[in-house]
Amino acid sequence: MKLSIVSDQQGRILSISQFGDVGDKVSGITNAGISVEPGQSIHEIDLPQELEKVSLLDIHKSFKLDVSKGPGRLVKA
Repeated sequence: MKLSIVSDQQGRILSISQFGDVGDKVSGITNAGISVEPGQSIHEIDLPQELEKVSLLDIHKSFKLDVSKGPGRLVKA
């Protein structure tokens, strides 16, 4: 599962969203995007398999984003 995460310079997760597919239903969204403020960055990551059953809220509360070694990865806060 792909996630879009906005984090600050310390890796704190400010927002997290899951890429989705509405199937054959109309979503009502024609164009959407994410804007970041100075000191923030956006990352698209693959959710590790061991976290697939963890809610996005719990990931937001319990993890931070480590980007020190390449692509962002979730680590315990």
